[in-house]
Amino acid sequence: MSEEFPDILPDDEFERRLRERHKAERALSIGQVGWDSSERVAPQHPSDGLPESTIEQHFPQIAKKLILVWPSEACALYLNSLIVTKKPRQGFPLEVLNDLLMLYSMNDMLLRSMQSRSAFNSGTGKPRPTT
Repeated sequence: MSEEFPDILPDDEFERRLRERHKAERALSIGQVGWDSSERVAPQHPSDGLPESTIEQHFPQIAKKLILVWPSEACALYLNSLIVTKKPRQGFPLEVLNDLLMLYSMNDMLLRSMQSRSAFNSGTGKPRPTT
């Protein structure tokens, strides 16, 4: 793995999550809402063919990496490396930077929520260590 993309999940867990994501993408691509294939999703609005996210439009490789690790500590580290860097570079357009900051905040909220639920479910009041 590259230095900008930390290796946090064990390989087998990463593969399992990737298979689940592909399964969900296939279900969505054929219009399934749930496991019952009789339910179909109606299109919400006409598309102009462009991705809705400014990150996807301007930096598709970054978007793909974020999709793979969302939500996780690895995602937080990756977003942080994009937002705060010691390397000289031009930087991101303001709208992309705003989206990266929003994603960082959302990822943080989701991680805190998962830790709270884990602590509540374990009955200890402390987050359980993840493996």
